[in-house]
Amino acid sequence: MTKKIFAALAICLALAPAAAADPFNVKVDQTVPLKLNQPANSVIVGNATVADVTVHDARTLLVTGKAYGSTNLTVLDRAGNTIYTSQLVVGGEDDDGLTIVRSGATYSYSCVDKCRATPKVGDAPAHFQDVMTTVTGKQQSASGAH
Repeated sequence: MTKKIFAALAICLALAPAAAADPFNVKVDQTVPLKLNQPANSVIVGNATVADVTVHDARTLLVTGKAYGSTNLTVLDRAGNTIYTSQLVVGGEDDDGLTIVRSGATYSYSCVDKCRATPKVGDAPAHFQDVMTTVTGKQQSASGAH
C-alpha cells in the first residue's frame, strides 16, 4: 500500500507544472539576472510596460524594471511545459534616491554625491520633461550632434 502511495505522489509531482516561486523583485531602471534550472524556450511577461526580460542564454534571463507595478513572468521549455512562473514586482527606491512630494506631484533625485534631478516614471510631467531635456541634450553633445 505504501509503495502505491509513493508511486502516485511521484507521478503527481512529475506531471504538475512548475511551482510558483516567491515574488521576483526588481527596482525601476535596474536589471537583475534570473538563473533557471532548465533551458528556456519561451519567455512571457504579462505586462511589458512594467518589466522587460532579455534572454542572455538558455538558462539566464535578465529582468529589467521599467515602471512601478507588478505583473507575472512565465518561462516554458521546448515542449511547452512551465519551468518557471512567478509574480514580478517592480518598485523600490534606490538607497541613494530622494523623492519629494509637493502638492501631490512627485520629484525624484539621485543623491550619490549630491542630489541631482533624475527622471523617474510617475514624476510631475513638467519636472520629468525638464530633466529629460537635459539628459538628451547631454547625450547629443557627447555624440557630436547639434
